[in-house]
Amino acid sequence: METKKIIRVGSRKSQLAIIQADTIIEALSAAHPEVTFEVVSMETIGDKIQDVALPKIGLSGVFTKELEAALLLNHVDIVVHSMKDCPALLPDGLVIGTVFKRDSPYDVVVMSTKNAGKTLADLPEGSVVGTSSLRRIAQVSRIHPHLKFESIRGSLNARLQKLDDTDTYAALILAEAGLSRMGWENRLSERLADSGCLYAVCQGAIGAECRADDKETLAILDSITDKNTMLQCIAERSFIRNLGVGYKAPVCVHCEITRDEIHLSGAVYSLDGHETQVLDTRSSLTPDGQRGGKGDQISPQCTSFMSIAAGNTASREEMGVAQRTGAQLAGEFLKSSAKEMLMTAKVSTENSILQERSRREIQA
Repeated sequence: METKKIIRVGSRKSQLAIIQADTIIEALSAAHPEVTFEVVSMETIGDKIQDVALPKIGLSGVFTKELEAALLLNHVDIVVHSMKDCPALLPDGLVIGTVFKRDSPYDVVVMSTKNAGKTLADLPEGSVVGTSSLRRIAQVSRIHPHLKFESIRGSLNARLQKLDDTDTYAALILAEAGLSRMGWENRLSERLADSGCLYAVCQGAIGAECRADDKETLAILDSITDKNTMLQCIAERSFIRNLGVGYKAPVCVHCEITRDEIHLSGAVYSLDGHETQVLDTRSSLTPDGQRGGKGDQISPQCTSFMSIAAGNTASREEMGVAQRTGAQLAGEFLKSSAKEMLMTAKVSTENSILQERSRREIQA
């Protein structure tokens, strides 16, 4: 009897992370019944540091570094991430081999049990909403200036327990996709999309990373890639990369793909939400509509776009359009008054990082 090929799947240990890994494994198993998939779970630095808001940790890839190290050391063959957690640039030798069909990219409000049935607008002056996201704080502050915000960390299970078992928080802001994957839709109190809020880069999408030279695994992963989600993620990752501020400023996006066109919108906020700028751009995905300038030619040596591997799901020309669209929108922001907002937020966040490091050194 022929032995089945085994692919080791790296994942964080949280319940949500395992659910996401299982989602990818289920799709891969259906497409490749000849392969056995085994989960290898591990903790990341983002899981270990629970007393600091994510922007103050001061590191990119806090939920991916340990998984990527295991991949480079050949301890696992693929690692599954929320695409939102993936840095715009990956370590040398690694690529994102698949981007699975996106779930809702929007944020939602979860009320404490004592506030069941209410919305954010119903909460009393000074009510505390739990989130450590600069983007969420800025957007919601602009709409609901009567609210206060405090960081909350931990797994979804832990955050919901803190919400219900203490009087600290009146509500939490969470990603709808995560809440849905956990089967907790009944806790959804309000969708922030209804208030015009945009979402984080790549929120709602799951990806799997692998070694760039592992052609067999790349071919297996490519079989479950969703074309539209992949193009959205390339455009969004290109946008945030070219802005040059990463997680250090309130930045959000909205991206739609039609048969012929990619439409990318972005928003930049001041940290307090008082100032904002929204811009958008459109690009044709059809050969007749694409520009033909020398700068638009795709090099034959180009095998990935924003660290997402070029496979058979979309043409390299379409992937190139998505990448240029994100860069183009970022360029428009950097030529506008939004540049000052971005730089001010970045400096403020970097100062917070330094203060947090000093605090931890004193305590050590």
